[in-house]
Amino acid sequence: MRSGDIYGRWRRRTAGCPVSSAMVAATIHETFDDYLEEADTERLFWMALAAAQMETGRLLPDVCDRALAIIDGGGDVDRWREDGDESLARQRARVLERLAAKLRGPQPKPKRLRRPVALSVPLEVGDVVRVQAQREGENEALVVVVGHGEGLAPGELYPIVAPLAWEGRRVPKRDRLARLPFLPDPVAPDKPLLILVNTFSKNDVFGPDLGEVAAQGVDTGLTAEADDVTHHMGWRVVAASAQEAWLMARYRAENHN
Repeated sequence: MRSGDIYGRWRRRTAGCPVSSAMVAATIHETFDDYLEEADTERLFWMALAAAQMETGRLLPDVCDRALAIIDGGGDVDRWREDGDESLARQRARVLERLAAKLRGPQPKPKRLRRPVALSVPLEVGDVVRVQAQREGENEALVVVVGHGEGLAPGELYPIVAPLAWEGRRVPKRDRLARLPFLPDPVAPDKPLLILVNTFSKNDVFGPDLGEVAAQGVDTGLTAEADDVTHHMGWRVVAASAQEAWLMARYRAENHN
């Protein structure tokens, strides 16, 4: 679970939606409930939700109080320090200090979140997409479309993809693709990693610079709906997220043997 997952879900649920902010927040909390059993992810959830509500002019008092209590208690700075980079921990502390100041300060009026025109390129369930790496040192990824979620624009659908355990190089044939295992979710290893790929701007529209459809009609036996997904991101970071899941799966396998 990342901060962007919370922000994307909040913005998608509140854009043009007549439902109250409290009801939207309750729905999002229920969606991420399985991930809130760990203290680290629970702290991240409340801070990210407060930031998303504040930025859209819809900060709820109880969410604000929870987030401020977490920040006053140190936030998640120790988690960054555990990675061995004290400079990153100091940067994180400054970010949380600025967030706390904004949460305590005057709040903006609610922003009208307009539903934009449809930008997402239609992809069908069973399409296998070869996603380009966007940064040096990253690997490409193969993901299969296993469902759709509602986009921001009326009638728009965002693909729900599941990354496959693929080591790169040549794309296997269709029958082999259908047998490739799914990469596990780093947060919930007993479940496959599911990503709802959103398209919020023209720069994020799927095209040759981001990837290509490598196969169609691949039946993996997996289907998913938007409520099954907790990871939301654009195409540009899908390969990095798949690589992170791959490395985490290898780490767990090596340390359990």
